Amino acid sequence: MPQRFFPRPWTLVLLLPLACKDPETAAAQKQATQVQSSLSEGREALTKGNYGRAIAALQKASNSAPESVEPLLLLAEAHRLSGNSGASILTLKQAEGLLPGSDPVIQKQLSDLYLREGQAPLAITTLVALRDEGKLTPDDILALARLQARQGHAEEAFTTLERTLRENPDDAATKTVEAEILLMKGEELLAANLMDRVLQNSPSFTAARLLRARYFLMSGFSDLAEADLQSVPPADAATTDVVAMKARVLMALGRPAEAEAALKLLLEDDADNAEALAWLADIVRAQGRLTDAQQSVDRALQLRPRLARGLYVRGRVQEDQEDVRAAEDSYRFALKTEPAFGPALSRIWRLYLKAGKKPEAQATLERLVGLGEASVEEKAALAGLYAQFQTQLPRGKKLIDEALQREPQNPEYLRIRKAIEKATPRKKGASSGPIIIRGGRR
Repeated sequence: MPQRFFPRPWTLVLLLPLACKDPETAAAQKQATQVQSSLSEGREALTKGNYGRAIAALQKASNSAPESVEPLLLLAEAHRLSGNSGASILTLKQAEGLLPGSDPVIQKQLSDLYLREGQAPLAITTLVALRDEGKLTPDDILALARLQARQGHAEEAFTTLERTLRENPDDAATKTVEAEILLMKGEELLAANLMDRVLQNSPSFTAARLLRARYFLMSGFSDLAEADLQSVPPADAATTDVVAMKARVLMALGRPAEAEAALKLLLEDDADNAEALAWLADIVRAQGRLTDAQQSVDRALQLRPRLARGLYVRGRVQEDQEDVRAAEDSYRFALKTEPAFGPALSRIWRLYLKAGKKPEAQATLERLVGLGEASVEEKAALAGLYAQFQTQLPRGKKLIDEALQREPQNPEYLRIRKAIEKATPRKKGASSGPIIIRGGRR
């Protein structure tokens, strides 16, 4: 005979108020309990990385409480973590519609998602609106100024930074961003002096070390870049930005095995680091291991389909496989995602030049120089195009003179300077003959 369970007396006491309530109140309480249960299930699934289950539970909670913001915010996070940035953006906008005015937390989340989706202009517009409303923190202000500069909007970046510079002119983080903007504007001497001053006062400030290391690398001084990276504090030495820059410098120094080892060590702690996977793919590609490179970049793009570096490395693999058309498409996709992505610009101008598209090559090189991402070789190449087209000759002379300071005996650089000098119109000197004054008598 099956065992029978009888309610205990205290259970009846607890259930009595529910029985006495009207049906509408009881239904509301039941709905609230279900919402909380779904929210708890969704949070637990998010914690465990089970994003499909989290999305299902949080969608159920949102449907049960359509006027509540909390389920939507959690649902947006679940979509983001699952890699569906588009759904996350739509969910955040739905949550924002339930709130009066613009919520800065939601707006910042939206700007982050826009960046992940390669929609930098939308991210900038969102953050500028928050800046104008006074809703950005000092760190947010610096991030916006840096983003504007990297998109080629140096003057707008200075506008964003202006108040912070006025209120806290000696802050290391602010001065570092100012130096980065100056580099973008081509004011390299001012930027270099500013970086030196920041590091004299704050030698452990990692952001300034990274910026100066990049400047040294692009200027052809890889050994100085390595020295700066060796001075990064141990607490920051294992971050993605530092390890990626270290790998880049080691490659320039001809030490690919060390670069590969540094990235693999980083991936041991974070196997799903798409940025590190893309860097690793590029390094093994440079060593001729195209199959390994393809596997790593496929994994990176699986994690982040719009990752500019991943798309760029895919293009490099395709270029090495002599599939030039596919490579150019990959570079274009990378630049659509991140228009100021220097490595893709650095490859695509070469393809333009090989295809005889010299105006496109010139425009791309000008973009690289304007972003502060052009190498010495690329500055010389731009000067060479100016000589061919006999345009912007003073700028071309400045660029080739800078290149010759690095390599005074480079025959190609000497040829370009000679071509620029030949194309430059000579100033007319004053006449050495007699001055004849013409006029009539009155």
